Amino acid sequence: MLRCLENCNKTSIFCVLFNLLRRYKDTNEFPKLPGLIIKCLLKLSKILEKVINELDVERVLMVIHLYMISIDHEKKSSNDEMGIRIVKTLVHEMVKVKKNSIMQSYAVV
Repeated sequence: MLRCLENCNKTSIFCVLFNLLRRYKDTNEFPKLPGLIIKCLLKLSKILEKVINELDVERVLMVIHLYMISIDHEKKSSNDEMGIRIVKTLVHEMVKVKKNSIMQSYAVV
């Protein structure tokens, strides 16, 4: 799994991981899967500064937006709380690197 994270297209892996998180965040079938997905996203967020130039920020922000609107904010589970924290971390890292130009990317959302 770590080799996939290191060697794949970063935009694609962010999109796949957020789509998987959105799909399995409330599942009882695979209770540990959301935690594993969030750990992968956290690992990617740590190298975000290095890979930001090869990242399609618009697509990543769009998939984050889709994940956030899938959460029922009145009935949040612990997986939702962890997902929201990783979203905050990722967006913070993107803003830290892209600064004001992040607003151009955010216009897509």
